[in-house]
Amino acid sequence: MACLVSLAAVADANSPLESVHQLLVNGQADAAIRVLTSSIKSNPSRPEEHNLLCRIHFAEERWDAAVAECERAVSLNPRSSLNQLWLGRAYGEKADHSSWFSAIAFAKKTRIAFEKAVELDPSNVEARSDLSEYYIEAPGFLGGGTDKAAAQANTVEKLEPATAYWIRARIAEHEKRNSEAERQYKRAIEAEKNSARRLFDLASFYRRANRLDDLEATIQKSAKANTSNDSTLFDAASLLLRVGRNFPLAIGLLNRYIEQGQKSEDAPLFRAQYVLGQALEKTGDAAGAKKAYQTARGNASDFGPANAALKRLGA
Repeated sequence: MACLVSLAAVADANSPLESVHQLLVNGQADAAIRVLTSSIKSNPSRPEEHNLLCRIHFAEERWDAAVAECERAVSLNPRSSLNQLWLGRAYGEKADHSSWFSAIAFAKKTRIAFEKAVELDPSNVEARSDLSEYYIEAPGFLGGGTDKAAAQANTVEKLEPATAYWIRARIAEHEKRNSEAERQYKRAIEAEKNSARRLFDLASFYRRANRLDDLEATIQKSAKANTSNDSTLFDAASLLLRVGRNFPLAIGLLNRYIEQGQKSEDAPLFRAQYVLGQALEKTGDAAGAKKAYQTARGNASDFGPANAALKRLGA
């Protein structure tokens, strides 16, 4: 699930760290890394700084670096649900980008970290959501099982009903019960009063069900409902690009987020600029695409996709 843990609790205790987090949100990954690296050099024992550095590397798709920093955060504070959650996420991406043999080892570590995050904070809905997704997707020999995900949904329903419906929708979809999946996605939308995020979840389901007209119509509804111009605009544009539909709408959604959006860690601006470049390139605007990619690289020089795109364009 796309939503990310807030840094508010950390910010209350350490407002300078929130300033660094804001650099990430605003797409200034290089600047954020410089500040954290300097601070860690002077005092390497603050787990919150290692956790945030992990998250910056995660946003840049630098999985090895993310794993190393999240492991360090957990070693310094293993009782933090937030640290365990992000370690699980880093392990999960590393598993997805590894050979089959290595992926098995990282998948097991992913489950252990997610389960620990839930154990440490039973009210952490994001941890329960990520753990549920793991249970749904992983085979039994790696600790997966839809029965385990269903148990998580029952607990989450007392905390955040819409997320419980989302988990049940994912279970039904995994079991190829698409009518029930669609019903549960729509229950989540009703529970959160037509929120843009839950409408996006339904649109994502329509992609997997190959119902592309319904996908596009639901993206339109999500965009209309998104009065805060949050990162769901970025996700919706990315989904349109993935299915090759309505590139002008994708560009409009991205510009809305970049120019007016309520920025968040879900979609740092350097990532939004990169996806804008992809959309412009699809419409034949090579100059506009190059400019967007350069903006992304200028603020996140280690972000591989932007570097690769510029190399492809001869820049």
